[in-house]
Amino acid sequence: MYFAFSNIKFKKHSAENWLVISGEITNNAGKNFQAVVFRLVIFNKNTPICNTTFTINGFHIGQTKTFERQVGELEYKIVPEISRYEIYAESAY
Repeated sequence: MYFAFSNIKFKKHSAENWLVISGEITNNAGKNFQAVVFRLVIFNKNTPICNTTFTINGFHIGQTKTFERQVGELEYKIVPEISRYEIYAESAY
């Protein structure tokens, strides 16, 4: 499966100190999906500090959808320590 990710941003939750990650995902996989589960892993150097999932429902060929995932286990102040992140499709139907 091929999905393109763009406009990925780290921001502070509006009411709490939580980290929020948002962005856009485009379905370039060549088929429609009822749902796609994505895995998000955030790293500090080579150590994963967050491992979570989120779901995009009704994802059609060529469609771009926005997502926003609250990461309650991480505070926003961790952002300078984030060395990289990975987002990938874990399952789809």
